[in-house]
Amino acid sequence: MRHPGRIHTLIAHEPVAPRLLPAAERARHEHELADLRRLYARSGLAAALPEIARVLGIDTSGRDAEPGLTPQPINGLRRANFDHFIRHDVTAVLEDTLDAAALAATPTRIVPAVGRTTPKGVFDRRCAYALADALGTDVVELPGGHNGNTSHPSAYAAVLRDLLATHVHAAQP
Repeated sequence: MRHPGRIHTLIAHEPVAPRLLPAAERARHEHELADLRRLYARSGLAAALPEIARVLGIDTSGRDAEPGLTPQPINGLRRANFDHFIRHDVTAVLEDTLDAAALAATPTRIVPAVGRTTPKGVFDRRCAYALADALGTDVVELPGGHNGNTSHPSAYAAVLRDLLATHVHAAQP
């Protein structure tokens, strides 16, 4: 919104954006995210991972995955990514000043999306539907759940390619 025209299309897959929700629900989820951050600071990643999975509706069993997919180990790079997510991204979410009404005026094409298998009650899924309502558009379902890009990489990429190609072709004269 601050730099219109820089991003052509944004696929907002289960955006962790509680400010899109009604005030009481938003406050509950912001509290939940702050608790997650405190848990990580106090007890580390091993304690925080199950809570991250619960909050974001992530299936940790691996049952919902493309055939032949090898689970990703928690290595140094993934630990660093989780550390950044919890310390910085969660902080950014909690301090966010998102103006949902202004989103509708941006020239960027915003596509709210959810994972097909993400539980319906999970707040980031509800954020995607709230975003769609604010934009007056539909929600697109992508393969897998919250981490469909890692559990269904081929199918997820195919849907993304179609979404992007459809818009490019529609925009051309």
